[in-house]
Amino acid sequence: MDNPTVAQSGLWLLILLPLAGALVNGLVGRKLGKANVALIAIGAMVAAFLSALVVYVQVLAGRNVASGGSENWFHVLGPDGRAMVSIAWGLWVDRLSGTLLLVVTGVGLLIHVYSTSYMSHEDDAGYARFFTYLNLFVAAMLTLVLGDSLVLTFVGWEGVGLCSYLLIGFWYTDEQKAFCGRKAFVTNRIGDFGFLIGVFTILSIFGTANYGQLAAAVKGHGVDTLLTAGAFAGWTLGRALTLATLGLFVGCCGKSAQLPLYVWLPDAMAGPTPVSALIHAATMVTAGVYLVARTSFLFALAPATMATVCLVGALTAVFAAAIAFFQNDIKKVLAYSTVSQLGFMFIGVGAGVYFAGVMHLVTHAFFKACLFLGAGSVMHGMHEDTDIRNMGGLKDKMPHTRMTFLIATMAITGIVPLSGFFSKDAILAGALNSENAAFPAVGKIAYVLGTIAAAGTAFYMMRCYFLTFSGKPRTKVAEHAHESSPAMTGVLWILAVLSVVALLLGLPRFEIFGRWGEVFGDYMHPVFAQALGILHGEGGEAAEHVALWPFAVAWGVALASGALAWAMYVGNLREVPGKLARAFPGFYRFGVDKFRVDELYDLFVVKFVKNGAWVLWKVVDRIVIEGIFVNGIPRVLAGLGRFFRLGQNGDLQRYAAVIAVAAAVVLWVVLGTGAR
Repeated sequence: MDNPTVAQSGLWLLILLPLAGALVNGLVGRKLGKANVALIAIGAMVAAFLSALVVYVQVLAGRNVASGGSENWFHVLGPDGRAMVSIAWGLWVDRLSGTLLLVVTGVGLLIHVYSTSYMSHEDDAGYARFFTYLNLFVAAMLTLVLGDSLVLTFVGWEGVGLCSYLLIGFWYTDEQKAFCGRKAFVTNRIGDFGFLIGVFTILSIFGTANYGQLAAAVKGHGVDTLLTAGAFAGWTLGRALTLATLGLFVGCCGKSAQLPLYVWLPDAMAGPTPVSALIHAATMVTAGVYLVARTSFLFALAPATMATVCLVGALTAVFAAAIAFFQNDIKKVLAYSTVSQLGFMFIGVGAGVYFAGVMHLVTHAFFKACLFLGAGSVMHGMHEDTDIRNMGGLKDKMPHTRMTFLIATMAITGIVPLSGFFSKDAILAGALNSENAAFPAVGKIAYVLGTIAAAGTAFYMMRCYFLTFSGKPRTKVAEHAHESSPAMTGVLWILAVLSVVALLLGLPRFEIFGRWGEVFGDYMHPVFAQALGILHGEGGEAAEHVALWPFAVAWGVALASGALAWAMYVGNLREVPGKLARAFPGFYRFGVDKFRVDELYDLFVVKFVKNGAWVLWKVVDRIVIEGIFVNGIPRVLAGLGRFFRLGQNGDLQRYAAVIAVAAAVVLWVVLGTGAR
């Protein structure tokens, strides 16, 4: 953030362009026809992408770009009536947000083009509604990425959550699909509660949520710095930031589908396939990784949180990979693959190799979007059948889909020289060499778990490819499968090429005795220099140089696992999967049922909430609130009123009798007291 900054008032156009497309299609799109709806939606994305390129040219020239940031959005008054917390609004583009800017607008544009053909079966109203949601999502995601403070980031954070709900439940007349949308929404709200705790804690410590001001506030301070003012006076800076960053990470676990809040993402496949590619592979689910990278200078001062991020990412990578072994739905395989790959990204940012985590975010956006859209092409040719056991032999029926799917599969497994090798394996190598002051062994544990997950990735992705495209057609539908339209296959080829070309980000800069630093690491160094300085001392160079041999190990693991998948599903060991399933039917069923995590949630969370709600309704609502306050007190007052009305009926003789009795009581009390 120390780079020269130029002001550009037109930066808000990046958000306003897709937002305008959403408004036009949302208000009058159903009357315009599909062609005009697509023209408006894609035109908005083209304009946004070109604007992003113009901005990024300035970033490449070494200048950050800002818009606003001085105008007060709102402020919170303290007890003395003066502003205790002031929040300004503004946008900020540096090398990190600029990279995400190109990913969101570029991949988003390709998916919009793909959707024009994929969603063509919808009626005019549904077609317009889909592109409205898609444009609105891009606007919200750009707000998240470009916001110069945690508060504005949170606005985009909630915006993408809303759009995710709308797009997952796009076919809302199907109760199961509508339920999946609600599940995603509720699960993300749990994470968002943690995000808010983190933001409020940071505001209490520093009085600001602006990224630049936060970086300046912690500069030169260590973990043991004692806070002298505010709600956390007497705490050390490291202890207070541990609370704050753990809250932020809970939000990241919800948005980026990490243990234990990952359960919404596999069910999010209920939405149209382009939604899976855009939201649940390329952009929204990476928001948590972006947030940790964006606030790296805060996380670096909380070693316990860094260790938590790293270990949760490693456990998620292994756990999701294990579930993916047993899945037969092509989109479910890719969904659990996404959860696993997000775990790799968190290993990277949690181990302090931030550039590798972000680089894998970028490369993953290309090859996972290609895989999801390839799955959509397969479904299109298979009349929406998603079971890979019903496919086979599609390599001849769908040559373009097959080749692009194979390229993306090889990229995600880490085969040289594709992009996944340079990004994913850089994370593992960086984790092995990472240092955590509080938990020295955490990097090595993450490396072991990550290597196991990488082996699993190669196996289940090659299994998915072989069952889908190799051999002979296993059903009548597969025999009559057909290739998709050029609008779909053209996008697939662009993403496949990007999956290869992205290797340029990870090209090594060789040094003596097998140590290297990635090009992307050098490029991102100014963004992470402060965090790396905290972790490794001034300069932080150690985090951007990793040993060469872990890359060779990872490559060997990928080749071995891929070869095993070939042997078991194409080669001489084709009987093995069936024999294993028959030999261990209970375990096989357990794996197919996704280790019954959803059932555990239903038992310990859903039913607990429902039963707790029933108790609260009966005891608190019906007895306390309704029985006592709503009905009880009025009934008591009504009874008292009826009692007093007995003496207020206009009968003068009764009034006189009451006066006489009252006078007698007064005299008796007075005279009796005087006699004693």
